[in-house]
Amino acid sequence: MSKNVEILRRLVDAFYRRDNEAALALMDPEMEFHSALVEKETYHGYAGLGQYRQDLDAAWSEWRSEDDRFLEASQEQVLHLYRIVGVGRGSGTPVQQDIAILWTLRRGKVLRGEVFLDQADALDAAGLQKQPHGP
Repeated sequence: MSKNVEILRRLVDAFYRRDNEAALALMDPEMEFHSALVEKETYHGYAGLGQYRQDLDAAWSEWRSEDDRFLEASQEQVLHLYRIVGVGRGSGTPVQQDIAILWTLRRGKVLRGEVFLDQADALDAAGLQKQPHGP
């Protein structure tokens, strides 16, 4: 497993454990995150991580990821393919959707994340051919 893939695995784990200190230690101070899940917002810097968490919690009463896969796209990019599973806070509607995040790293820190609602689009953006689903 590459160093960048390991960094992203640790970031995702810290985010789901709500360990902001561990997550921030892996992020570049100039981090930007382009969400497609919460009003297509862009979140900036360390404060952006906290705001993103608040926005997710406001939109979903429950949410988690499943079937997480990490593919090295280049020396600076890692593609995270997964399924988001949740329940809408206001509607109570269950949601399952395969999505992806293309992550860019700089000097061993996470600099940018861009969410894709279509994994095929994410694979194209990462310069990877569509790969079969699985470990």
